[in-house]
Amino acid sequence: MFCCAGGSGDVASGEEVKFAKIEARGWKVHPDAIGEGGFGAVHLCTHLASNKQRACKAMRLPTPLDREDFRHEVMVLKKCGKHHNICHIIDVAEDQRFGYLVMQSCTGGELFDRIAARNCTEKDSAMAVMDVLSALNFLHSKRIIHRDLKPENLLYKDKAPGSPLKLIDFGLAIHVAPNQRETEVCGTTSYMAPEVLKGSYSMEADIWSLGVICYFMLSGKLPFPGRNDEEKEARILRSSVSFSDAKAWQEISADAKDFIKKLLTADERKRMTGRKALQHPWIVNKATLSEKPCPLEVAESVKRYAEAHRFQKAVRHTMATHLTSSELHKLRNTFEHLDSDGHGTISLDRLKEVLTAEAAQTGHNPLEGLDLAHFDLDGDGEVDWQEFVACVMEDHEVYNEDNLEKVFHELDVDKSGTLCHKEIVKMLGDNHEFTREVLEGIKLRRGSDANVSDVQMTLPEFKEMMVAKQSGTKSKTKRRHHAIVSKSQQATASESQEKI
Repeated sequence: MFCCAGGSGDVASGEEVKFAKIEARGWKVHPDAIGEGGFGAVHLCTHLASNKQRACKAMRLPTPLDREDFRHEVMVLKKCGKHHNICHIIDVAEDQRFGYLVMQSCTGGELFDRIAARNCTEKDSAMAVMDVLSALNFLHSKRIIHRDLKPENLLYKDKAPGSPLKLIDFGLAIHVAPNQRETEVCGTTSYMAPEVLKGSYSMEADIWSLGVICYFMLSGKLPFPGRNDEEKEARILRSSVSFSDAKAWQEISADAKDFIKKLLTADERKRMTGRKALQHPWIVNKATLSEKPCPLEVAESVKRYAEAHRFQKAVRHTMATHLTSSELHKLRNTFEHLDSDGHGTISLDRLKEVLTAEAAQTGHNPLEGLDLAHFDLDGDGEVDWQEFVACVMEDHEVYNEDNLEKVFHELDVDKSGTLCHKEIVKMLGDNHEFTREVLEGIKLRRGSDANVSDVQMTLPEFKEMMVAKQSGTKSKTKRRHHAIVSKSQQATASESQEKI
C-alpha cells in the first residue's frame, strides 16, 4: 500500500521524525547511510518480522515536482512487478520531506567490475546480455521504457557463480500507451539512440543502449566516443559502427559483431527486436563461445572507467576549499558571513534569500538555474560549504586545469611533485582499499613492476583521471533528480531471497 502523508514539498516541522513513516510499516532503518547522492541517502534496513535486510532509499522531496517524480517512479515500479532480472520494489512510504523506497538488495557488484577483474569471457558477456534482454522484453511487454540503460544500472544479485544480473534505477522510466511516441530527450548521452536525440522514440531506444553496452563490454571502448556531448551526438546520428581496432576485436566472434551491428541499426524499424535478439546465434550458441578471459586492454579500460568516477567525486569534494573563481570566492565569503555561529552550515531558506537579494542588487545570480535544494545531500535543511560546492563543481568554471593543479599541489604535502600513497589515502577519507586500486591502475598503465606502495601519482595522471569521460555519464536531461549512484545501490544488505 502506498503510504502518503500529504503532498507538500515544504520542510517538515521539528516534530516529524525521519524514517518514522517507513518504520511504522515494519522496518528498522540503520542510522548510518551507506551511500549519498543528489537524491538523498541510502540506508540498510531490517524487516522486523523476517529479520531480512534490504536497502532503503530516502529521497528528498523539496518541491512538488520532486514529489511528482517520486510518485511516478513508484507507479512505474509497481506496474513493472517482479522479474528475475529486475531489482524490484518491496515497500514504499512518504512524509512531508522524504519519499522512502525499500528495494531488493544487489550485493554482487557492477557488471563491469567483473570485466575489470579479467574473469569475464565472451561467453559470460553473452549470458549477461541475455539477462538484460530478458529484463527489457519483460518491461516492453508492459510498455515501459527504461530510458537510462547503462553499465552503472546493471548489478549482480550476489557474488555466487551464475548470479543473475539485475536492472536498477527507474528514475527516468516511463509507461507509454500503444503507438505513443515519447519526445523528452533524456538519459545518458553515450547510450542514447539516434531517435532519442531527434525527439521521437519508443521502446526500441532501450535496445540501442544495450548495443552500446555490449560493444563496450567486448572491446573496452565506446562505439561513438567524443570529447563532449556535441561530438558524441554527431557520431550517434551518423551511426557508423566500426570494428577496425584489431587488438580489441581480433578475439571476438563474428556472431558477436553481427549481434552488435543489428542492435546499433540507426533505423529503429530495421533494428533487431528484443525477442529476435534472444534467438540470435550469439545468444543461442553461447555455450560454444570462448571461455578465454577478456584481453588485458579491455579489462584495464573498464577499470579506468570505474576508478575515474569514484576518484573525480572525491577530488571535487576536496576542491571545495581550493577555489580561484571570483564568483565562488564571493559566495564563500557570503556563506561564512551567514554562518554566524561557526557551525559550518546555513539553512537552505537563508541561502536562497541571500542569492535572491544579490540578484536583485547586481542583476546577476552566480548560480542561476541551479536548484539549491538538491545540494542538501542529507536532507536536514542545512547546507555545508563542501556539500554545496561538490554538487556544482563539474559544471562550473572552477572545474578547470588551473584549479586542478592548485588542488594537486595542496594535496602534495611533502612537495615532491607527486602524490604518494599516504597523501591519496588522506584525500580519499582513509579509504586504503580504493587508494590501492587507484595506484594499481597507474602501475598497470605504466607497465611497471614496482610495489604498489611505491607508486606515486604524477600531475598528468591526476588530470587524466579528473577529465576521463569515456563512460558518457552526463545526463542530457535531469528532470528526475533522485537517480541513485550505482555504488550506493550495490552496497546493500547481505545476500537475500526474492521475497520477504
